[in-house]
Amino acid sequence: MKRLVTILITGLVFLAANAEAVNAQTFTFQLTDPSKTTISQGSNFGVNVMINTAGQQTISGDALITFDSTKVNIDSAKAGGFYNTDNFSGTILGGSTSKFLVSAWEESIAHQKSSNSDVLFATLNMTAKSQGSATLSFDCTAGNTADSNITKASDQTDILNCSSLKTFNLTIGPPGPTSTPSATPTRGPTATPNPTSTPRPTSTPIPTNTPRPTISQLPRSGSAEVTVVALGIGSLLTVLGILIIL
Repeated sequence: MKRLVTILITGLVFLAANAEAVNAQTFTFQLTDPSKTTISQGSNFGVNVMINTAGQQTISGDALITFDSTKVNIDSAKAGGFYNTDNFSGTILGGSTSKFLVSAWEESIAHQKSSNSDVLFATLNMTAKSQGSATLSFDCTAGNTADSNITKASDQTDILNCSSLKTFNLTIGPPGPTSTPSATPTRGPTATPNPTSTPRPTSTPIPTNTPRPTISQLPRSGSAEVTVVALGIGSLLTVLGILIIL
């Protein structure tokens, strides 16, 4: 009897644990930059949509997101890569300005996906429009496949636990300071260049007069006595020559 009771208790514990695991499939929101506590009005920011299938094999997921369009805008969405990135869609729901649908899927159960922790499903690119509090939430009704859902691969049933989905709150503050461009320095007046002086021609140096030696006394050209003697001898020789000829 005791053994039977032990088996029953063990079975109940296992079923409870399994039921908890089955009900854990969920989507969550996370800021792309968790260091931000306030989003500045007019700025762009990112919000991640995470998926956790609690180990269940799945083939697709849809996140229908409701937002306050007076506070924020969802500009676009990028595939997170959990499902095939070629099979991805992110767009405003037709006929609405405050609902954005993100969908991703695999083409066959041969590529079914599962996770036991929060994995990136998609990234929302957003703009903060006006100051105040803004919220993001998942539109989800249990058993309804026309809103947020996670589809089980084996039987195509919606296994998303709507009660586990949480609203995401944002605080939008005043615009961030606009950087003032540095003033262009005022240029001082341009100095007028001094006229270039025309070089004067270099004067040709006048040759220095070579000093002549000072003659203290002219040399004597000869004595009168010598000249008279010479003339006398010359006359005598002339006469002798004539006599000889005669």
